[in-house]
Amino acid sequence: MTQPDKKWQPLNVVVITIDTLRADHLGCYGYPKIATPNLDRLASQGVLFENAVAQTPLTPPSHASMFTGTNPNVHQVRGTGGFVLDASKVTLAEVLQQRGWQTAAFVGAPVLKRTFGLNQGFETYDDRMPEPDPSKTSLENPSLRAGTVVDRAVEWLDRHAGPKPFLLWVHVYDPHAPLDPPSPFRERYAGRPYDGEIAYVDQEIGRLFENIAKKSSPQQTVVVVMSDHGESLSEHGEYSHGVFLYDATLHIPWIMTGPGLPAAQRVKEQARTIDLLPTLLGVIGGEVPAASQGSSLLPALAGKPVETTYSYAETLYPKINMGWAELRGIRSSKWKYIRAPRSELYDLETDPGEVSNVLESHRDEAKRLEGELARLTATGEGKPAERVDMKSINAETEKQLRSLGYVSAGATKNLELTGKGIDPKDRVHILELIDEASTPQKNLPGPQRLRALEQALKEDPANPLLYYFLGEAYEKNNRDAEALKLYETAVKKKVTTNNRVFVRMALIYGRQGRIDEGIAAFEGALDADPTDTETQNRLAVAYLMRGRFPEAERLLQGVLVLHEEDAQAHNSLGWLAMRKADSAGAIRHFERALTLNPELMEVYVNLGMLYKRNGDLAQARTNFEAFLARAPVGKYRDSIQRVQQELQGLGRPGS
Repeated sequence: MTQPDKKWQPLNVVVITIDTLRADHLGCYGYPKIATPNLDRLASQGVLFENAVAQTPLTPPSHASMFTGTNPNVHQVRGTGGFVLDASKVTLAEVLQQRGWQTAAFVGAPVLKRTFGLNQGFETYDDRMPEPDPSKTSLENPSLRAGTVVDRAVEWLDRHAGPKPFLLWVHVYDPHAPLDPPSPFRERYAGRPYDGEIAYVDQEIGRLFENIAKKSSPQQTVVVVMSDHGESLSEHGEYSHGVFLYDATLHIPWIMTGPGLPAAQRVKEQARTIDLLPTLLGVIGGEVPAASQGSSLLPALAGKPVETTYSYAETLYPKINMGWAELRGIRSSKWKYIRAPRSELYDLETDPGEVSNVLESHRDEAKRLEGELARLTATGEGKPAERVDMKSINAETEKQLRSLGYVSAGATKNLELTGKGIDPKDRVHILELIDEASTPQKNLPGPQRLRALEQALKEDPANPLLYYFLGEAYEKNNRDAEALKLYETAVKKKVTTNNRVFVRMALIYGRQGRIDEGIAAFEGALDADPTDTETQNRLAVAYLMRGRFPEAERLLQGVLVLHEEDAQAHNSLGWLAMRKADSAGAIRHFERALTLNPELMEVYVNLGMLYKRNGDLAQARTNFEAFLARAPVGKYRDSIQRVQQELQGLGRPGS
């Protein structure tokens, strides 16, 4: 690795992204009902962009825009899942790493796992997530509390902050649904869980700030706090984010401090997520990659104009997940134009809530903005539909997987963006039914939640998301047969856009003892998404249950291609090595699994059995006792009894 270039200022860079955070729910943005002292203090020490906006209301593509300085239609991460940032795209981390910066990232949700490509340029990329609870049916993968993410970042700072400058990215997920702030924020913000989550995040970020200050002085540190997108709290009939392009989900906070930046300055010019890369490199003194579409915002701090007049926005979520039309838009400080089956135009100066569509009375303005949108995207009236490739792995990973026999690895799915179809505005009643069924705070009885989803599916039978939600609701109410029938209907009608319905089918088949059908469903899930390591691990276990050992081993090797730090894969490979009497290989995999995840209980049992077989009774005892000390009784009652019997069979220590 090279030393930092002398022309570049060797500043430490900290980027904190808070998922799903509206700007207007922070104290420093004028919200009086919340206490966010740490973010407010940061704003008083630096620059606050009042008019910052995201390029998309979805997490992976928004972060890709931040770190590449390009719009989603350029970097081609167009949604959550099904897309990967190609290795040819240059990221902030890659730029700084090549100049000698240490780089580390700590993320709080599986939507940012390394398989989606945002790890490019990061030497450390900590995307470890909690193990899913097999007793739960939720389609949401487990995420991390902000406190855990901050703990990991602080540990890295303690070990690595040194003579070389560093780039540290910390992503926290807590303001994203489902909302359940910890105490005392749950009580302090009773009835307002969204605010409670934000206040909790502020506390944890304050702790991170304290630890950063111990390692890096303000004169040596650039700090950025921003969000990937906002959250609609019922505005325009949306109760989350991703469907529409209104400012409820596009307007974001952006606060920045660092050497040479003024204190307590508020900037009114429009700022875009694509402007983060050139702005940071402007502070450091580095050259901006040629592909960047963003502009440095530093001139705006001196009252000079910046080239941020137009901000592109898109969401493919309604097209991919709900079978509706995709939306594109373009925004200036005054106007917002949304291209839809029924297009919209809003005057943001007189109508910041985007209530009155003035397209009919301002057709010339709409035409001008449509022209800018067409220029940015090469789409629109008279132009061919944009063809989007949905591919979940990059070329290098695809090559590795194919070498292991994955014939369908990296199969590309195509999507045509025509701008036609069901206008999401005409389906707000479906969004209301989904919210009614899925929001815990509404405290509706189970039967009423089910009826809401059944009504939604009846009215919108081509909506893939409804099959997931209704099937999950059936499972939660112990109605597996109805859930399975629903999932099978979705597959038969090809009303699926990713692999989740196959996974749910496989798990139900497993509960019914239909292992071979479960295997077929898991295989279908991996055809849809070969990067799903959790499903690969589950399928490997099913193969082991059927004695299909070579297939299990090949699958597990594929998991390690995607993610070498997969503890479950190492545990299963250790079991296979133990079966082949390869004690050294088994111990190597088991020990690696424990290093990666000390809470993976099965490894202690496997190691105990291996050491017992090898005659090392002391090590066998150590691992059996570690299992008994750590294993939750409710989850491992039967295993605890067996391990207790194994311990008794070993006799007393030293006997």
